[in-house]
Amino acid sequence: MLSVLWNFTINRKLTFKSANNVKVAMLLVALFYVAFTPLSSWVHILLADAGWDALLVEVLVMLSNFVLEFLYCRFIVYRNSCDTAVSKKEKVKNEEKAE
Repeated sequence: MLSVLWNFTINRKLTFKSANNVKVAMLLVALFYVAFTPLSSWVHILLADAGWDALLVEVLVMLSNFVLEFLYCRFIVYRNSCDTAVSKKEKVKNEEKAE
């Protein structure tokens, strides 16, 4: 869970530079994991029972998590708020212009 929180924070601030409502964004990311966690567990069990190598299955699940979570965040969570956050440097410049 800590890695999800860390990933959410990094994505929000650095990757998507979003000024979106934090609570709404966090709820949407949590909803992703409500669906992804049981589905990935089911796929993991299904493939392992079919004789696939456990390490290969784990890598495939992790890669799918990486790709699907990025796409979900980009097109659902931060769809209209990418690059809306104002950096500290921009705030200082805007304040200096206002004076």
